[in-house]
Amino acid sequence: MQKNAASRRVWSFALTVALMIPAQMALADGVDPSLIPDGSYPAHVDKVTDATHISVTMQGTIKTDLTGAFGDKVKANDDIQITLSKGKVTAFAKK
Repeated sequence: MQKNAASRRVWSFALTVALMIPAQMALADGVDPSLIPDGSYPAHVDKVTDATHISVTMQGTIKTDLTGAFGDKVKANDDIQITLSKGKVTAFAKK
C-alpha cells in the first residue's frame, strides 16, 4: 500500500513539473507591451530589429519588444527613456 502511495506522489510531482515548464517558457519570451501601464520608463536596448522594432530590458529583468518610430537614432546597448501609450512607444530620449 505504501509503495502505491509513493508511486502516486512521484507521478503527481512529475505531472506538476511537466505542467509548469510551458508556463516558465512563456515567461522567458517576455512581457506583452500592452500589459505595461502607460507612462515613462527607463529601458536598456538589447537589440534593434528594424527602424520600428526594438527589444529592451526594463527595470533590469522585464524583457519586451516595443514598436515605435526609432529610425536610426537607437542602437543596441543604448539606455533610453521611453513613454508608452497602449503598448506603443510614443516618445523616447537617450539618457
